[in-house]
Amino acid sequence: MKSNLLLITKIGWLSIWRNKRRTLISLFSIIIGTGIPTFFVCIAWGFYAGLIDDVARLMSGHITYEHVEYRNSPSNDLWVDDIQKINKTLNNNVEVLYTKQIVNLQGVAHTAKGSVGISLMGIEPEKEITISFLPENIIKGKYLSKGDERWVVVGDQLAENLNIDVGKKFVFTTNDVKGELVEELFRVKGIFKTGSKEIDGHFAQSDIGRARKIAGLSNDDVSQLGIIVKNPDTHESFIKDLQKSQAKNNGVFLSWQKIMPDVATTIRMDRTAISSFMIMLVVIVLFTMFSTILMSALERKREFASLLAIGTQQIELKVQIFIETIFFGLIACPLGSLLGVGIAKWVEGYDMMNVVGGKAEDMTVGGFGMDTIITPLFSVPLILQISFFFFLAVQLLSILPMYLISRISITDELRSA
Repeated sequence: MKSNLLLITKIGWLSIWRNKRRTLISLFSIIIGTGIPTFFVCIAWGFYAGLIDDVARLMSGHITYEHVEYRNSPSNDLWVDDIQKINKTLNNNVEVLYTKQIVNLQGVAHTAKGSVGISLMGIEPEKEITISFLPENIIKGKYLSKGDERWVVVGDQLAENLNIDVGKKFVFTTNDVKGELVEELFRVKGIFKTGSKEIDGHFAQSDIGRARKIAGLSNDDVSQLGIIVKNPDTHESFIKDLQKSQAKNNGVFLSWQKIMPDVATTIRMDRTAISSFMIMLVVIVLFTMFSTILMSALERKREFASLLAIGTQQIELKVQIFIETIFFGLIACPLGSLLGVGIAKWVEGYDMMNVVGGKAEDMTVGGFGMDTIITPLFSVPLILQISFFFFLAVQLLSILPMYLISRISITDELRSA
């Protein structure tokens, strides 16, 4: 049996090279069919991973700890306490890279030119420099330092709307935790530009100490505790463990998908579109391969009939055909994956706007700007999934010649010969 299988395998290998032109066309189709989606997935998933990480680091982390009612009504009087103990425990967890304490204040910024509704985020400046990309996006002035209690950094669009510049002042009006109206005079230390209209036009950062004083919170209270983890895609079980072991009665741990549903929905829709595109490519590749396999099977009907006439079993011929399609898949699918990865690696570091045109400000997902520098994500499991998907699709083509073999009339075929 073993010797028969080796012989069938050798015959299958020789058979696919009988018509080299047809075989090369088939291999080329599979290579291109596997390579194109591999390339697009590496590029797209890289953009998404970068976007998720950038937004999580700027805002409230891959996982956020906040008041159970804060998501429905993010007001200043909803906060979580006893945060230092939870923060210390999280920082000792191997899955956690960083934590960031946040006090969010919704209010209005006033100058002589007018008023603009803004979100003022109180942060720890010394930590934010390590965690967030915002300090690198300062286009004028400087970023905050520890102790800059009456200084803020604002978006370039907000600065333009309020007619303020570095060193200039504006009044911030909000409500404290008791619901009383409070005002604070801030001076602009730096102006940033992220490419996001929402952030650049309605977002500012201040020292968390001053934000706590404005809100009337203690040093153990925050609006949110942001958690930056090593692997954002595998945090659901981690969240469940945190909820059981760390959350207080009024606190809840949430994933970035729930904190930023617009971003999550857009990414999910884009990934669905890419999957649909991949299925379309599979259909095209299968059609090309189908034509090749069909022509080959029809040309070999008499050969199959002769082999059956001299005692070859149908199952042996079917195994030979199956082995031939396996050879096609084993040769072409890995080469296609290498082609896709190679092209993705080749374009790494290019600015996508130089290729597609347009403005970087227009590249937004869920209201957040995207980094237009191409940074592919080479996920080995994902690349292998694409290759295996195409490999299985190619194997389906062996069904047709197998069916023809089962329908061959030895007498008719030999008589026509």
